[in-house]
Amino acid sequence: MSFFVRARFDVRAGRQAEFEEAALALRAQAVAESETLRYRWFSTVPGSYVAIEEYVDADAAMTHNERGAHWLERIGECADLVSAEIYGPIGPWVREWAAPRPQVTLYPDFPAPTDSNP
Repeated sequence: MSFFVRARFDVRAGRQAEFEEAALALRAQAVAESETLRYRWFSTVPGSYVAIEEYVDADAAMTHNERGAHWLERIGECADLVSAEIYGPIGPWVREWAAPRPQVTLYPDFPAPTDSNP
C-alpha cells in the first residue's frame, strides 16, 4: 500500500541556491531507490517549493530519509517546513515524527485496511 508525502518549504533569504542543490540531490537519490515510486519538486514562485513523494510503504520513506539525512539537514538549514501532509498507513514512527511538528497533518487510510480490504 502506497505512502504519500506532500511538503511545502519557504526558503530563507539568500539560501535558494543551497536549497536547490539539496533538493536536486534528494531527487537524484530517489531515482536509484526502487521503493521510491515518485519524488518530484514543484515551484510557482522563487523561494517556495513543494515536494510530492510516493513510496511503496512507510518503511521505504524512512529508508529514503535515512539515506538522505545529510541533504535533509541542509534543507532544514535553508528553509522552513511550512506544511506537510502524510497519507497512508500511519504507524508509530510516523506519529512520533509528526507529534512535535504542528505544521504536519496525518491522513490515515479510510477505511482502515484489513486483510480482506487492501
